[in-house]
Amino acid sequence: MNAEVEDQIRAAIRAKAETLREVQPLRLPSEPGGQPGPGSGTQPRRARRLRPWIVPVTAAAAVIALAISLVLVRDIPNGRVVSPPRPTPASGGVPRYYAALIPQGKGITWNEVIVNDTFTGARLATVKPPHGSTFTVVTAAADDRTFVVTAAPIYKPPGAYVAHSWWYLLRIAPGTSSPARLTRLAIPDLRVLNFDAVALSSSGRELAVGFAQSMSSPVQLRIYSVTTGKLERAWSTRDKTVLGGGGGGWPGTNTALTWVDDDRALAFSTQSRGFDRGKDEDVTHETLRLLDKSAGGSDLIADSRVIWSAQSVTIYRSGSSQLSCGTTGGNPMLTADGKTIVCAAAKNANPPTSANRLIVPVRWTLAWLAYSTSSPTVARTVAQFSVEASLMNPPGVDLLWTDSSGGTLIGMSNGGSFPGPNPPPPDRSRWVVIADGKFRQLTTVPDMNYIVSIAW
Repeated sequence: MNAEVEDQIRAAIRAKAETLREVQPLRLPSEPGGQPGPGSGTQPRRARRLRPWIVPVTAAAAVIALAISLVLVRDIPNGRVVSPPRPTPASGGVPRYYAALIPQGKGITWNEVIVNDTFTGARLATVKPPHGSTFTVVTAAADDRTFVVTAAPIYKPPGAYVAHSWWYLLRIAPGTSSPARLTRLAIPDLRVLNFDAVALSSSGRELAVGFAQSMSSPVQLRIYSVTTGKLERAWSTRDKTVLGGGGGGWPGTNTALTWVDDDRALAFSTQSRGFDRGKDEDVTHETLRLLDKSAGGSDLIADSRVIWSAQSVTIYRSGSSQLSCGTTGGNPMLTADGKTIVCAAAKNANPPTSANRLIVPVRWTLAWLAYSTSSPTVARTVAQFSVEASLMNPPGVDLLWTDSSGGTLIGMSNGGSFPGPNPPPPDRSRWVVIADGKFRQLTTVPDMNYIVSIAW
């Protein structure tokens, strides 16, 4: 019996198995196999921080995603499938724990991983990146115990910096002597600075990675084995609308890819925008496509099919918009059962036509919509509320996680104030659990302004 299984059994029978405690940050030795780790003596890279305001009309949102439901996980070091103690959801099916990347230092920063209890905020573990590197994105499996994080070299001055990507498995075991373990994976260095999407399969056995080497390079989607690091499938396309825009996305973006149908398929979004000068309109077209990983072919567009599409129009003369997924810049998500598309949506009432109309507060509707794959043109409002904000500083709304059926969501919202250290309470960023049309605020999750990536 290996140490991990022994820890899991011990955790299951202890009376205080779920007692959380903060542990010392993990420090890793040199990389295995005689390969040096990320270089030392480098200057820290300034971390991209997820701003608590997401412009819902014209800006592509920096989103972070999340795909979870409970299944078996793989015992990576020994290549065996084991059944860990089944975690108990904290509330309404929401996973008990999350992993988030938090910037450290002042000015120029690097990112550490924290693992916290979703509803109490208790710290399970803090994990430092390997020497000379910074964590860049985190993604989760469905067991609430397994995560994969990427690391990259800390920033060097232009001309000296070379993009690298290292992959690590993060396993958590609450209530044991080793509550967090970080293990280097054999997935190859893709030499990519920013990934368009990273998604760990619900079983934790496969990792899907979307990226482009440069703005002029094709967008690629690859699937790697977490156990062996071997490339299993690969697709590419010159269509830069894929993966929520493609061609060099925000490091924390991991809602652009979701695993569905017991990990037999991947869903990904496309987004395109066009401005009609004559009508003074901004038109956004959005689709969700389904890719069967067992089908032949290597063309990401030709070998996938559209299962949902939507179009939204923003009229700049009046500032009005439709209640549509396309107005937020976020990614629609297909639930793991493959039956429901969920997205965040926003619209505003017509503002005054006066010269100061851009700064006059108007009423906005923020909502989360659901579409059935059997009737993809009919939207159902999961939940909605209203806020007051101007066109110059619009409110934000996004979808961060959904359960396997779309019955429970995690979303974010803010009231749309100017960014600053102390926004008024109505304008502060909020994480919310949405179930049965009701909201429950997650006050224990850190301020969104200080999170680079998060995964449940």
